[in-house]
Amino acid sequence: MSYRVLARKYRPQNLDQLIGQDNLVQSLKNSFTQNTIPHAILLHGIRGVGKTTTARIIAKSLNCLGANGDLTQPQIIPCDTCLSCQGILADRHMDVIEIDAASHTGVDDMRELTESSQYKAVQGRYKIFIIDEVHMLSKSAFNALLKTLEEPPLHVKFVLATTEIKKIPDTIISRCMRFDLATMQSSTIANHLQNILKNENITAEQDALVTIARAADGSMRDALSLLDQAIMLSGDNSISTEIVQSMLGLSNRDKLFDILDLLFQGKLEESLKNLHMLYENSGDPLLIAQDLINILYWIICLKSVPSIINDVAWPEIDREKGKHLAALLPISVLLQCWDLMQKSYEEIKNSSQPCQTLDIALMRLIFVKDILKTPPTTIDNKNPQNTSPSNTMAALPQTFEAMAELLLQAKEGLLHGHILHDVHLVSYSPGSLTCSLGVRAPKNFATLLKTACERITKQSWKIEVVQDNSTPTIVQARAIERETFRQQALEHPLIQEILQIFPDAKMTIN
Repeated sequence: MSYRVLARKYRPQNLDQLIGQDNLVQSLKNSFTQNTIPHAILLHGIRGVGKTTTARIIAKSLNCLGANGDLTQPQIIPCDTCLSCQGILADRHMDVIEIDAASHTGVDDMRELTESSQYKAVQGRYKIFIIDEVHMLSKSAFNALLKTLEEPPLHVKFVLATTEIKKIPDTIISRCMRFDLATMQSSTIANHLQNILKNENITAEQDALVTIARAADGSMRDALSLLDQAIMLSGDNSISTEIVQSMLGLSNRDKLFDILDLLFQGKLEESLKNLHMLYENSGDPLLIAQDLINILYWIICLKSVPSIINDVAWPEIDREKGKHLAALLPISVLLQCWDLMQKSYEEIKNSSQPCQTLDIALMRLIFVKDILKTPPTTIDNKNPQNTSPSNTMAALPQTFEAMAELLLQAKEGLLHGHILHDVHLVSYSPGSLTCSLGVRAPKNFATLLKTACERITKQSWKIEVVQDNSTPTIVQARAIERETFRQQALEHPLIQEILQIFPDAKMTIN
């Protein structure tokens, strides 16, 4: 027998075998049980999540006649042994017509379909039209299909599949029961690959399967194709992480973590040296940039939700080194780094010198790290939970900015707005504020603020208003801080060099 690729060998043959589509499966099972099967079903999802497979399962379930050929109703689980099931499995069933809309886009093709739909099924219970990539049909073809799709003969069922739902007219969508197939989670894909390898008597490192699952980007079919390739490369029924990384053209993630580690420590020369070693080993700059984006995303996730360190969907190396890197920089810097790498990725993709563009991207990262290595005081002060209040002042904000944030959290939006724009701080201590007011602040602002603060903190407050507008408001202070940041950035040697090369360039601070 000729070799069958894993994607075909392990293709689901009934609803119970569909992976990662629980809502779809339950809905279809209920539909078959209650005999409320719609005349038109629209399946939407990315490539490789099971749209065509689901369409064929639906066709088998609708036309299954049973092993003895005596069943009169559609079956949730088709028998796979009757003539109807066997015909669908072999792609030779007379009443199940699969149409590739990419190569049958015209109105004449749809007219031929609507005309043939008038004839009753010959081999099965229903005549079923499966239209793949239905969004490729022309406007006139959709119009030709519309009437038949709305009121088809009782013996006709339509199953439409598409990856681009927005290209389908609303008039078509409204006449179908729509199912959005879920994108596969990496953990779901990795577990399924593990089960397949067990059946094939092949072993694989867990990180190798996780790497394949992540490279598949939510597509089970892509994952199975990559697994096929990894099996061929291994040659000894054992798949290692190194084989998978080499096959995918991925740079060693361990080295990428080291590059970021050196970068975060300010060692640009060593970081670039390691990066150039990846180039020499045929590392693709675009794939390296993509990996760096994923790593920065992982570090940000660890910084924000430390508990995900136990998520086995991420390779062990990611969890070990990610935890270390997450402790080096504040979240604000990491977010800026991710944003810069995301923009650099597009530049690398369109660049005639991708290696140089990636080098510049790392230089940008170290520049951001240098400028933002110490978070602004106002950022820390905005979070009252970061303060260390004394036991007697436990419920009181420790800074003026924290007081403003407390009002916002308590949904005192109007007072919060006045605090930001109209209050000039003279002095502040927990429970006591002396300030000067701008012209837009209400005359009874002090009373309103005192009442709100005492209601929120359950403690007494002293609010005093004086005439002294020498200090800026919070908004004015932030504007000054932003301008100071901009001036520091302009004085940075790297920015000076860029402006010399591109004299018309302008720098903006978001």
